Amino acid sequence: MNPRMVEIVGPAGAGKTTLCNALSHYNESIHLGNFPDVRKISDAPFFIWNGLQISPALLSLSQHNSRKLTRREFAWLSILNGWSAILQRDFKNNITIILDQGPVYLLTEISEFGPEYLGGKKAENLWQDLYSRWADALDMIVLLDADDIELLKRIRTRDKEHIVKNESIETTFEFLAGYRKAYERIISNLSAIQPNLKILRFDTTHISPEEIANQLLFEFDST
Repeated sequence: MNPRMVEIVGPAGAGKTTLCNALSHYNESIHLGNFPDVRKISDAPFFIWNGLQISPALLSLSQHNSRKLTRREFAWLSILNGWSAILQRDFKNNITIILDQGPVYLLTEISEFGPEYLGGKKAENLWQDLYSRWADALDMIVLLDADDIELLKRIRTRDKEHIVKNESIETTFEFLAGYRKAYERIISNLSAIQPNLKILRFDTTHISPEEIANQLLFEFDST
């Protein structure tokens, strides 16, 4: 039996990091899972090994008329390829791992904003492999959201920088809608592979992180 893996996802300002921090302080059986850091020397073997594994597939897909994969995107694909095995190896069976910016986030970023050739038919096997890895690894996805006006207020008033922080209301709303649609697509693809993947949804306009955390703890105890 592997540790329970739970990813917290949602558009900017939905309260993901706040909820993750709230959960991690409840008891010793809940841990935040941070993906390997390409800037750390200790994580270099991970990126070398997984980079070598995915390179042949990527080289066969790349096209001259499409932009190249960035170093960041290549690191993300390496993480998607090998991170689930690391989490299952390094954590005990009675542990719940909370992921902020986990596989759903990374799959969304790369599929939405990556090179065009990754959206082609030839890339289907690559995506199917990555989806299968994480459909088997994830036990639960917690999708947070809030009213557009509330998200707009949070994005603009918090200290954290964001790409749409100084954009118009219309641009921000379009950005949020795009991410919602992308998250739903990724979650649907994962659920198609693993129908038992549990999806929980919360509207943080009306419910606090502490209330959500308490509901999730109940879910953890009952499964």
